[in-house]
Amino acid sequence: MAVPSARLMSRQRGVALITALLVVALATVAAVAMASRQQLDVRRTANLLDGDQAYAYALAVEGWGGMILARDLEDNEVDKLDDAWAQRLPPIPVPGGQIDGFILDLHARFNLNNLLAADGQPSAPDLAYFQRLLRALGLSEGLATAVLDWIDGDFDMRFPDGAEDDYYLSTERPYRAANRPLQSISELRLVRGVDTEIWNTLAPHVSALPTRTALNINTAAAPLLQALVEELTAQDTEQLVEARGEAGYASVPLFLEQELFAGREIDTAGLAVTSQYFLIRSEITVGTARARLFSVVERQANGIRTLARTQGTW
Repeated sequence: MAVPSARLMSRQRGVALITALLVVALATVAAVAMASRQQLDVRRTANLLDGDQAYAYALAVEGWGGMILARDLEDNEVDKLDDAWAQRLPPIPVPGGQIDGFILDLHARFNLNNLLAADGQPSAPDLAYFQRLLRALGLSEGLATAVLDWIDGDFDMRFPDGAEDDYYLSTERPYRAANRPLQSISELRLVRGVDTEIWNTLAPHVSALPTRTALNINTAAAPLLQALVEELTAQDTEQLVEARGEAGYASVPLFLEQELFAGREIDTAGLAVTSQYFLIRSEITVGTARARLFSVVERQANGIRTLARTQGTW
């Protein structure tokens, strides 16, 4: 029987060593991959749990807002800026994060769906008011025509600033006009002539509600009061806001007793001192998760009804 030479035995030991090193290397790579995958799974699970917890907190803020609004309806006959619901609380710490929430009066904004009357035809007083609001905000009043075309039920374009399918289908990313009432003010981003700058200017002053609504003179911002009358200036409305204060007015006639309104015609049918629709906004931080919930609620005598919930933007 032949005896392996020293060179052959050395070569075999070298092969065995290389094989062992390869096995160790593969095992190390597999172990690192499994550990990394496990860490990723743990992190993903933690993110999901944090996200669910953040959303649960957001729903709790909505419930808190509904309770405050229901209690306010029992205690007050009018809605104004010194009511409990209008006070913004400081952020509340919770395990791993914080809760921030507040309530906005949607009657303090112009309801864009008011542009259509009950019969589906344009509402001339509301269209004129919206045009004045646009001018008060430094925007083109032609946007009012574009919005009206977006929500009316026909396909006839109003000149010169309107837009229907013919316009929207010719854009770089074609789409059709809604031809129905707005469901959210975010739809404005689709309307002809509305860019980011215009959106940022207009959005805080408008709403999209399912029924016709009146403007609450106790909570409306200065530009919305300025739009009540053609001749009012920004300085005039500053006086109105200062005279109103946070206590507001007990009735619309008391508001109209201001000297600035003497001899001027105002559509009082579109004014009120009470509100029915509110926006409850919550911003939650839990760990690495962020939740921003917008809840549109309707306050009725028999309780609070949530009409819509959206995350991220309203």
